[in-house]
Amino acid sequence: MQKFSFRFILLLFFLFSVTLHVTGQESDGMEVNLIKQPLRFRSSYELLKMSREPDLGMLGMGADFFIVDKLPNLYFTINTYSAIIGTRPGLITFGTGAGYVQPLFRSPLSLDAGIFVGGGGGGGAPDGGGLITRLHLNLSYSIKQVSLFGGYSRLDFPNGDIGGNNFNVGLTLSTQFSTARRSGTASMAADFEDTLDKESKFRVQITGQNYIKFAGRPTFPSNIPAPKEGEISLVGIELDHFFHNKWYAALKLHGAVAGGIDGYMSYLVGLGFEQALGTDRLTLDTQLLAGPSGGGGIASGGGGIIQGSVGLRALLGNAYGIKAAIGQTITPGGEFNGTLLELGLSKNFQFASTGSDRQKTAYRLKDTDRLHEFGFELLNRTYYPSTKSIDKNGSPYDRAFNLMGLVVSKKLNHHFDILGATYWAYQGSYGAYAEGLLGVGYRYGWTPSWKFRAQVLGGAAGGGGIDTGNGLVFQYSAGLAHQINQNWGFSIGAGQMVGVKGNFKPIFTDIGIIYRFATIQNR
Repeated sequence: MQKFSFRFILLLFFLFSVTLHVTGQESDGMEVNLIKQPLRFRSSYELLKMSREPDLGMLGMGADFFIVDKLPNLYFTINTYSAIIGTRPGLITFGTGAGYVQPLFRSPLSLDAGIFVGGGGGGGAPDGGGLITRLHLNLSYSIKQVSLFGGYSRLDFPNGDIGGNNFNVGLTLSTQFSTARRSGTASMAADFEDTLDKESKFRVQITGQNYIKFAGRPTFPSNIPAPKEGEISLVGIELDHFFHNKWYAALKLHGAVAGGIDGYMSYLVGLGFEQALGTDRLTLDTQLLAGPSGGGGIASGGGGIIQGSVGLRALLGNAYGIKAAIGQTITPGGEFNGTLLELGLSKNFQFASTGSDRQKTAYRLKDTDRLHEFGFELLNRTYYPSTKSIDKNGSPYDRAFNLMGLVVSKKLNHHFDILGATYWAYQGSYGAYAEGLLGVGYRYGWTPSWKFRAQVLGGAAGGGGIDTGNGLVFQYSAGLAHQINQNWGFSIGAGQMVGVKGNFKPIFTDIGIIYRFATIQNR
């Protein structure tokens, strides 16, 4: 049995050591308003017509957030559209957008119209600089929390040679999440919700995978030496949401950090099942996932893969866990089929909400409650590489190119955050380039609304002909953030991205929009 890359293990444990300090704020007596906000998970499929090659089956996966109180039918979306059928494995995109749902009379039917803008590419597709746009107009039919839809979509890479009018079908699953907003003033009112009797278990896990055996040749073309068994290592993050005490929905993202396949990534969703083995501190954990993957020369057929695993999970303390598993990856129509070992290091959250039917409920925090604060930050990043360096295509790097980024933050204390980030090229010569990063941030506020920030992140990056070596990268930056109100703000910053073994070491500037929210956890 081959060993994991030593540097990969160091990175994994460094990131986990950071998560050990993730705590909530104790705010006994603070008055908050609990706001119930709709959340909708979406999956879609459309056949994108191509000239001179097989059509592409594009899978859409994402979430819609209804967070504007005065416009309850308006949503903001985070989504990805990726190839799972065709000859373009690794054509993966990521972005954001907005839409509006209009119910039709008093029926279960509604119209859903929206727009999506993002970045990405890959698979050698004519994606231009990576910019992707998509419009849709769908008719939906709701059955309780599930909606089935179908309708028109227009998907384009405006700077490339891909685009067309499509028919899309799919489904959405509706749920709610409760956010806590601090009350502006103290109140003597007695109309407070006394208990939070609903809980939602959520797990965040840093994962690593190493392929110990291949059933076929894992990469192409054939004139380039293939990685040996044990050389391919991936690092990523997994998000699990429990909808039953044993069953959970899983989202797993991975990128290559060893094996000479920089640019490879996978984006998998599916189901997991946990069964206690005599004690709640040791469980059998099984998963069945599927989704798009590709890039880095990996022979993943049309892009769709299936991955199953079985392993053991041990609970450490009250909320932390470690997992070891063995799994199998199957690529329909491709050669990337093999056995993998997986390690996972996790943190559990129990988010509480009120059982009240009211959309807005007053609540006074108790000494058993912890307030967890999160943030979403949508960024435009501009890289300025050295034009003296040569990319993998044999050309000098662009003087500048742009990426769309999303940063998710979890507040640790008054000064530190834990960060997860992804960036996708949408303008320039590197449409298939993407990054997945984890790290920490430091904040110092000299006024209630203005804060100085410094951040350090590391992870996997590659694609688009950019030379990141084996895919392992890190970045550091500094900048300012301004909080407009409890939820919204903006940021500016600058820093440097460094490929550990490659020649891609550009400086960058960022400008972003911030949305912050809080949740309550019962201890």
